Amino acid sequence: MHKINIALLAGGDSGEYKISIKSAEEIKKQLDPSLYNVFPIHIRKNSWSYNTTGVKAEIDKNDFSLTLGKKKIRFDLALIAIHGTPGEDGKLQSYFEMQQIPVSTCNSFTSSLTFNKYFSINVARSLGVSCAPGIILHPHNKIDVKRIIDETGLPCFVKPNKGGSSVGMSKVNDIKDLEAAIQRAFEEDDEVLVEKFIKGRELTCAVYRDGDSLRALPLIEIVSKKEFFDFEAKYDPALADEIVSPSIKYLTEVRIKELSTMLYEKLNCSGIVRCDYIVEDDNIWFLEVNTIPGMTAESLVPKMIHEAGMAMSDFYNIIINEALKER
Repeated sequence: MHKINIALLAGGDSGEYKISIKSAEEIKKQLDPSLYNVFPIHIRKNSWSYNTTGVKAEIDKNDFSLTLGKKKIRFDLALIAIHGTPGEDGKLQSYFEMQQIPVSTCNSFTSSLTFNKYFSINVARSLGVSCAPGIILHPHNKIDVKRIIDETGLPCFVKPNKGGSSVGMSKVNDIKDLEAAIQRAFEEDDEVLVEKFIKGRELTCAVYRDGDSLRALPLIEIVSKKEFFDFEAKYDPALADEIVSPSIKYLTEVRIKELSTMLYEKLNCSGIVRCDYIVEDDNIWFLEVNTIPGMTAESLVPKMIHEAGMAMSDFYNIIINEALKER
């Protein structure tokens, strides 16, 4: 039986580097070795290398091939587990589109659009989805604290516009702390998003395609023991409770799943995508879309998959089969 050659890409150039490595390690454990030849490829800046069991070889970027001994390996699929740049922002997707190699994620345009929080929020708003008021800042902008607070009020969230895992994000309760929070976010990105704080329950929903159907996985509610669900809380189980299939109104659950599948379709998503929300009474506020969500053992999506009664290996078979349809 012919086995599929999969390049499992990990690493990247963002503050989520270590999480990407952990995601890829966990993914590799779940891929059926009777179906797939899996080659972990480490990407960091200009180095793209295969390095395992004492064998190290560089990827030939001219055709994305790998030579081991006298054997040249070509790949049927790039399974991208890189959070942040260059895996989640469309750069690798553009490269693989030129190489005509399918990817496990959204295409380059969708990846680029959704990686930009400000753009994706405005697209969602144009589709009738409620989103928190916010303002985008660039390095050349004079930081007018009064104008920002007039727009967002206090408290507010300050975050890098492009990035994930809440790296560089702050909750600002006092106007005197706003400028420092903005500068901290600028250390992570060249654009900063300041958004109104909305008090409510944080819920998340993941969607994937299976044949002609879009499937929404069970919801998870995140209850952070810190001021918000920051990088520490995301990856330290002691700092947040993640409640699978939480007790919420039935119509709220249905609406969140409808919004998530609608955004998946309208944004032309592929692979597994997670949408985050704040629920304030009966109001549902969209926060952001994650096109390469964490897949570590502690991550949200694997917990959703387990709750749905699906084996992780079966889930990845679906993701891979859907991606290969693009060949």
